[in-house]
Amino acid sequence: MKKFLLNRASAAKEKITFFVLLFAALVLKGTCAYATVYNGVCGEHLTWTLKSDDSTLVISGRGDMSGMRFASQQFRDVIKYVVFPEGLTSISECAFGETWNTCKNLRSVNLPDSVVSVGKKAFLRCSGIRDVRCGKGLKNIGDSAFYSCESMKHLELNDSLESIGITAFYLDTALQGVIVFPENLKYLGSNAFGVISQQARNLTAIWKARHCQHHRYSAGAWGPPLDNFSKIVFGEHVECVPDYLCYSTYCDTIILPESVDSIGEYAFGWDKNLKHIEMPSSISYIGERAFSYCDHLTSLRIPEGISVIPKGFATECHALSELTLPSTLDSIMGSTFNYCTSLTHITLPAGMRFIGDFAFSNCSNLEYMNLPEGLTSIGKSAFRTCTSLESVTIPESIKNIDEYTFADCSVLREVNMPNSIRQIAGGAFRNCSLDTLVLPSELTLIGTGAFLNQKKLTGIVIPDEVRQIKSNAFEGCTNLQKLQLGKRTAMIDADAFKNDSLITEIRSRAAYPPLVESSTFSGVPDSAWLFVPVQSIAAYREDPVWGRFRMPKEEEINYVTVEAEETTANFIWPTDSTASSYQIDIYKDGPKFCSLTLDSRGRLLGISFAPGRKAPASQSESSLPFTLSFLVTGLDEASRYNYVLCALDEEQKPIHVYFGDFATTGYPGDDVKGGGNEIIPTPPIIPSNPEGKPQGVDNILIDQIHHTKIIVDGQIYLIYEGRMYDVRGNQIK
Repeated sequence: MKKFLLNRASAAKEKITFFVLLFAALVLKGTCAYATVYNGVCGEHLTWTLKSDDSTLVISGRGDMSGMRFASQQFRDVIKYVVFPEGLTSISECAFGETWNTCKNLRSVNLPDSVVSVGKKAFLRCSGIRDVRCGKGLKNIGDSAFYSCESMKHLELNDSLESIGITAFYLDTALQGVIVFPENLKYLGSNAFGVISQQARNLTAIWKARHCQHHRYSAGAWGPPLDNFSKIVFGEHVECVPDYLCYSTYCDTIILPESVDSIGEYAFGWDKNLKHIEMPSSISYIGERAFSYCDHLTSLRIPEGISVIPKGFATECHALSELTLPSTLDSIMGSTFNYCTSLTHITLPAGMRFIGDFAFSNCSNLEYMNLPEGLTSIGKSAFRTCTSLESVTIPESIKNIDEYTFADCSVLREVNMPNSIRQIAGGAFRNCSLDTLVLPSELTLIGTGAFLNQKKLTGIVIPDEVRQIKSNAFEGCTNLQKLQLGKRTAMIDADAFKNDSLITEIRSRAAYPPLVESSTFSGVPDSAWLFVPVQSIAAYREDPVWGRFRMPKEEEINYVTVEAEETTANFIWPTDSTASSYQIDIYKDGPKFCSLTLDSRGRLLGISFAPGRKAPASQSESSLPFTLSFLVTGLDEASRYNYVLCALDEEQKPIHVYFGDFATTGYPGDDVKGGGNEIIPTPPIIPSNPEGKPQGVDNILIDQIHHTKIIVDGQIYLIYEGRMYDVRGNQIK
């Protein structure tokens, strides 16, 4: 019985053990069912396997990856590691990253040497990646391949790499240390290493790429390629700086090796920290806007050999205060130094020929600037709004002054213009502060608003060759008092002298009234005197615009008055708007007593007397605004004199000749044509010499009557209506 009970207890115990073991087996079996194995095909000769219990994706085989996007699978969050086999040649587009789905827990990428290319968006937004190592055979990294891998700290590029796509490593803000760009690199896409935050810019680039013909700021893209770098070191064999390479970086100093021969477009543009750059003598080409908007750049030395500084080269470099230009420089293109507000002095080399549009505009502290002889062109607005520039000398090699060249130079008070200038375009000297204005003798055109708002000018002489004065040319010259128009002025447009309300005198040398608009002299009072050639008075008086001004009567300007006293004679004669000077020769009993030379305003330039005589002469004021006067002193009492008064042109040739006689108080004779205090009328003689006849014989035409002046042994004889007269007015039989 006891044995039976023992056997029964043993059997029960074995049964319990069996059930325990069975339960454990069932539990273990259930656990194994949870560890799923995923696998599939990812290329023609590639397979993959993923075990959920170790989060490692294993790829096997050879060739290109295709046909599989791990980022779109339900197990994408499981993947932490990927084993890439030797023999794999490419990573397919969007393999581990898509716009919204991504293998966010993937921690590292270690590519085998066999991989040649990484496709677009291959690891897009794989935010868990910390390290990327490119194999030795990798040549191409596609657009956005590692876009926004924000935890990536380490990146190792290989020597065979040729292309890095647009935004390939954009927003990889954790990157640290040094990135070496290999010699074979031929393309770097825009925003390849772009960031948004300035604080994230903490990388150093070692740039070894030797050839740059394919490097460019990609069309249609929106960011600089190396935005994430604060320092860039160029390798000793680098031959060029690619377009946009250092655009919008934060580099303090850049040193280029002697191997560099070219700098591309926008290469260093918008560098926010660049203060200094050494450009080697090997550089022969610089692209447009290479240093534009570098706010902290203080000095630039352009190396010898450079002949052209390109468009926008250093525009808006506000801190640029020191600029050295090469002796080989030929041209400065448009907007080159626009808004370089710290420049105070500019020395242009002797061989320069061309300055482009807006080249130095808005250089508000520019005080000195030379324009070398040989310069042939200064562009539109080249020095516009240079508000510290006081004086400019334009070389004779310049033929035209372009639109707004010196406009708004608010303290520009002196401009020296050569006679070679033919045209002054619209707005050229608008809103300047010219004290005086001497226009070139060869000038033919004054453009719209060319001298608008010259508040200091009191007088203007328009040269004889000027054909047209365009609208608003001298509008707002509110202190202008006297105006002289040239012989060939044919057209004066609307508002040319608008609001010049202080004008009291207008002189026109034109034989025919220039064509004017009703508003040409808007604001000029009707009381202003108008002086014109004698033979043209009637034509001007009949014109509805010209005729509103006061004009002297013909009989008032056809005569010379001599008011003689005991020892003085006051000459009063009609002002000739075409004369540059006057000469008065006075004779006593035949020989010359004295000779006076006066300027166009009747002021004494020189005086000579007969041997043994010395007497002063003094200025006197005429009582009429259209005449000049001069008081000759030191004459003998009770004496008779003869005179010849000539109006002379620029070449000292006679324009008008007046002659007659007078006597000082007490002269007893009665052969004087009127007493000493009487007006002695003398018809003006207007010579012309169209055939260039020898000195001594001039053909003269007055009122369609032919006259001749004969000079014999220094004495003047006049033939008038068939009769000959000496300087005394006596007829010679």
